Amino acid sequence: MKPIKIAICLSLLSLSFGAFAQEEKGLAPVSKAIEGWSAEETLDNIRNFSVRDLVITSERALWYHRYASQTNKTAILVRRQPTMELPNAIIPDIGNIRAETALGSLTLDEFLVSPDSYAQGFVVVHKGKVAYETYPGMLELDPHFTASVSKVLASLVIDQMIDDGLIDENKSLGSYVPEFVGSAWENVPVVDALDMSVGLNVSEYDRTSDVSIISRLMAAELGEPINGKLENMLDVMLDAEPQGEPGDSFIYSSVVTQSLVFLAEAVSKKSWSDYFDERVWSKIGVEGPLQVHLSPDGMAIVHGPMSINLRDLARLGMLYTPSWSKVSTEQVVSPMALDRLQNTPRTREFYLAGNGPAFMDRLGDNTVKTAARQWDAIWPDGDFFKAGLNTQGLYVSPKRDLVIAYFSTEPSQQMQKYLRPIATSGLFD
Repeated sequence: MKPIKIAICLSLLSLSFGAFAQEEKGLAPVSKAIEGWSAEETLDNIRNFSVRDLVITSERALWYHRYASQTNKTAILVRRQPTMELPNAIIPDIGNIRAETALGSLTLDEFLVSPDSYAQGFVVVHKGKVAYETYPGMLELDPHFTASVSKVLASLVIDQMIDDGLIDENKSLGSYVPEFVGSAWENVPVVDALDMSVGLNVSEYDRTSDVSIISRLMAAELGEPINGKLENMLDVMLDAEPQGEPGDSFIYSSVVTQSLVFLAEAVSKKSWSDYFDERVWSKIGVEGPLQVHLSPDGMAIVHGPMSINLRDLARLGMLYTPSWSKVSTEQVVSPMALDRLQNTPRTREFYLAGNGPAFMDRLGDNTVKTAARQWDAIWPDGDFFKAGLNTQGLYVSPKRDLVIAYFSTEPSQQMQKYLRPIATSGLFD
């Protein structure tokens, strides 16, 4: 893939597409994900897939969502505990909740069964029990691409280190990461990296140049040259320059998430995958493995590419709820970490001064309070949400003991429109 194409397709969340643009791009019916691909199609996908296919949601995007490990180096985190089952306690009325979408005013049931929604899986878990679950475009235990939903796992690891006294969030990244000393990252406070506010020229929205930091980072992750030169993530990040002050506003960036990966590895002296396995994954009674996809030089790409089955993604969300003990042998998310997230000092002004309005527009909800800890939206009632490219998502309501998780192959994030209506429906009060 040429550098200019990389520049066009970089943002995993920020590109604004018309709803259901896959019809223009020739995306196969989502049922193809269940029917499968021929040997010839599989080889063609492996040999020719590029991140551009994800961003324009080409036919290869549907394939990649299931088979990312066939194109990326991948660390496989296996199940360590007996599976902790999620029993059913179905609430049919969830399917009757209505939202305004690009397909019209539809109930959730109507939206998910529409082939034009490109929905693949949707699950609602209440008090540790499955209240709603459907798989219109995948098999229920299939691993699926998370996209940027995985960003919150980067902040979870850092919050554990803060709890353990290994990191002071008010100290700078350079206090912990020797490689950052002498660069623009050196004096960025850890808390500003956690909250997407580093004051550097690394914005996800900087697509005007094929040699911007975000462009070069994506190229490095793909093993693609920029102007004939192959780079690694660290070298690209060290070229970042100041652009404003840390802490001023919410400026979304996958580059920032990767700074947390370098921070975690510098403090733990372990690979990110091994540390996450030790502190988080090995404690959960999951059903399948977690696939942590890697750059060519072996760095965990925590800002986006991971693969997991849907119920296990919901289990990760449950770690933030009162039902954590129904899926984990230990309380992975401490009360202190949850408090730092829900009661962040980041204001609505901080959110609106940056990329917050775009996130509220996709949600169809302007009551969001702010963003923090790599989550895209935090509401006054303590709920929080993280989205990913092609409409992946994780919504958590600790007060209601509620988790919503979903997978899709659709670029315009229409499924987000159902989240707050579900949470505030009164069914879980």
